[in-house]
Amino acid sequence: MPAPSILSSSREAFVDPRRLLSSIGEVVYTWDIAGDGLSWGPNAAEVIGPAPEAVMTRGLAFAGLVEPGSGRSRYDAIFSSGGQDQGEGVVYRTRYAATLAGRTMWIEDSGRWFAGMDGRPTSAHGVLRLERAVKPDELGAPGDALCDRGALVTRLEAALAEHLPAERIVVLLIAAIDELTRLNDDFGHEATDEIIAEVQARLRSVMRRRDHLVRYSGNRFAIILTGCPQNQVEAAARRFIKAVARSAVETARGIALVRLRVGAAIAPDLSSHAGALVQGAEGALASAKAGAVDSAVVARRKVVREPEENAPGLDVLAVAALNHRRVALALQPVVRANGREVAFHEALLRVGHGADGLFLAPSELIPLLERRGLVRLFDHRVLELAVLLLRADPALRLSLNVSPRSLVDPEWLDAFLTCAGGAAGVAERLIVEITETATIDDPARIAGLLSRIKDQGARIAIDDFGAGHTSLRHLRAFPIDILKLDGAFTQNLRRSTDDRFYVRTLIDLARHLGVETVAEWVDEEVQAGMLTDWGVTYLQGHLVGRAELPPPAPQIALRATG
Repeated sequence: MPAPSILSSSREAFVDPRRLLSSIGEVVYTWDIAGDGLSWGPNAAEVIGPAPEAVMTRGLAFAGLVEPGSGRSRYDAIFSSGGQDQGEGVVYRTRYAATLAGRTMWIEDSGRWFAGMDGRPTSAHGVLRLERAVKPDELGAPGDALCDRGALVTRLEAALAEHLPAERIVVLLIAAIDELTRLNDDFGHEATDEIIAEVQARLRSVMRRRDHLVRYSGNRFAIILTGCPQNQVEAAARRFIKAVARSAVETARGIALVRLRVGAAIAPDLSSHAGALVQGAEGALASAKAGAVDSAVVARRKVVREPEENAPGLDVLAVAALNHRRVALALQPVVRANGREVAFHEALLRVGHGADGLFLAPSELIPLLERRGLVRLFDHRVLELAVLLLRADPALRLSLNVSPRSLVDPEWLDAFLTCAGGAAGVAERLIVEITETATIDDPARIAGLLSRIKDQGARIAIDDFGAGHTSLRHLRAFPIDILKLDGAFTQNLRRSTDDRFYVRTLIDLARHLGVETVAEWVDEEVQAGMLTDWGVTYLQGHLVGRAELPPPAPQIALRATG
């Protein structure tokens, strides 16, 4: 595809990013998994069309739109993705069919989920892309053993009602093809369908007559075993694993080596309720994916401690950490795309939990601080810590995330001006990052505040750019030096032609406006190579460096010069 242009034939007639995003059928979203609140980019109505409010504002309700057997819902993709969030999220990706505004469409859905205090997903940020309409014969003929989560729970309830009263054990196995996304990338959707069909046949070949097999969420399988002794569950799971791995699968696109991961839950040992068994097997499957190849994991009943009476909330713990100086900055390198030398570091908030060296989960903490109006206290401390680091290391350059609440707070601005005036050369090594949404409410006021910050020598960056919030008219009015491209778009460059087109357009737009660009969520060399070829200025992500705590800075008093 030729490089897109942001200029039309008429002078100064730009292709607006929001309109361009809608034209390729993409919209970003954020899902508060803990509270099930779902929010969308401003072009959602243009992409998705009219939809009931309950469907658009609740993550599980939206997952209910997925056609049975068409693929994993976003919920299933996140909770079966495996991996552990080390502070920068865990990638998930899925493809499914759903009926939106009267149209049944194929949808690609990808992003990153972020963990809460218990290590489980608590929020997600991603992009949804409408591919094309579903053809009449693509979802399978009636009678195919396909079911979604609700149908599986119903089938399992029937098995439990039949066998538990007779004191017969019921075992649920949920099996997933390992690295199915990679197989799909290497062989294509049609060959992937062949692989799934062959795996299903191999599983059936080693089933007992009384066992029950269904395809679950399209690319996973649920196997209900009855009368299987508890001490033989892991052996039964390994029997299915070996059946799939016994030989390569031949497809029209080549030969594929296929492996299976299995999670198991046992009734009544774990629970006598179908929903709890499905959840337990899904959790065990996630653990299996994080373990050895061809592994099976059985869910065990957890001993849950009763919460202490009047146990402090997350906000109280955070304020206590602030008062006891347990707030720190982790630094993630941002490197030049050409040469890969470090240009600056992004300073990321870390709030300590007691004296054990652990930190409260940022993905859960920061939204709470914003809701409770406490985020300004922490932005003040982040500024102080950043200045201490800059004064201790004259070669260091830092970028700071500043919440919209702090940006319009006169006390924060006064603190910034004091810090900038109190240490020569500090402001020139600071980059103040604001989110794209912060520019919406009062653009004229925000532009004035940013100009005052910039007058001190600091640079200005807009974070998570590309979701379509900022109009070009406002963008040109702000004193911006850097645009940070939303990682939801940059992470799919290897797979998505539309995302490649969109990201190249944003880079061209930035070049025309005379500002630099940072590509976030850069995890692969292929991805980095594309971005470098297109002219992105900086790279940020696991490929070039993770966030780490720096050595303790010398205690330098902060004061203004007289």
